[in-house]
Amino acid sequence: MAIITGQTVLTPADLYSTTATPGDNLTIGQVAYDGNVGKTFRYGFAGVSALVAGNLLQESAEDTTYENMAVGTAAAAGDAYIQVTNGTATITNAQFVGGSISVYTAGTVAVGDEYTITAITGTLTTGGALKVYTDRPLRYAFTTSAKVVMKRSPWSGVIQAPASTQTGMAVGVAQYAIGAAQYGWIQTHGVASALSDGSTFAVGSGLGTPSGTAGCVTVYAAGTTHQYVGVSREAAASAHAISIFLQID
Repeated sequence: MAIITGQTVLTPADLYSTTATPGDNLTIGQVAYDGNVGKTFRYGFAGVSALVAGNLLQESAEDTTYENMAVGTAAAAGDAYIQVTNGTATITNAQFVGGSISVYTAGTVAVGDEYTITAITGTLTTGGALKVYTDRPLRYAFTTSAKVVMKRSPWSGVIQAPASTQTGMAVGVAQYAIGAAQYGWIQTHGVASALSDGSTFAVGSGLGTPSGTAGCVTVYAAGTTHQYVGVSREAAASAHAISIFLQID
């Protein structure tokens, strides 16, 4: 069962450290605040490449294999897990922890019914039967005619924001280097330092995901396919880190 707890308290050593395994009592996506200056951080896990300080970051690239998954065995209301058929890749039992599973097409289940994933067991290889455990008992019975969407946490497998076309949502700025496949804290709100591309923009400009240089913020234009991430506090300076007010959380 999910438990809503109080504010996470961090020391400077916690905030600027990376570990190969999750810290004590920490989960991917967990929120921490600096109430004195209004900054927000999320506990994350880097993908296969190290994260660079000042880079705008994106969640792991969309994997459509997990967006229309078959329910392999019917489940009753009150059950602790949903059995689904794995996609076309081998996964780890921790890869989707902190992520979500939701109803894509109904069968007899309410479309949009959604849960946080707490564990996955079963056959983790291609086409295997997965038991996806949820943070609370199932609210409805699931039939095998239902389809589900299974997503990693936005802060699991984090990568540098791609140069132009987003393959997932922006999730924050790296405030320090986090090694590949390491755990650490990512800033999501408040005054931050982020790399700027060669675009021309002034103080107070809205900022968005890259339009040519990976990991760099750029001027945001409404109606584009780029995500709004915050506001510039100084004029653009190509290949320099500028002060921004980050507004992802």
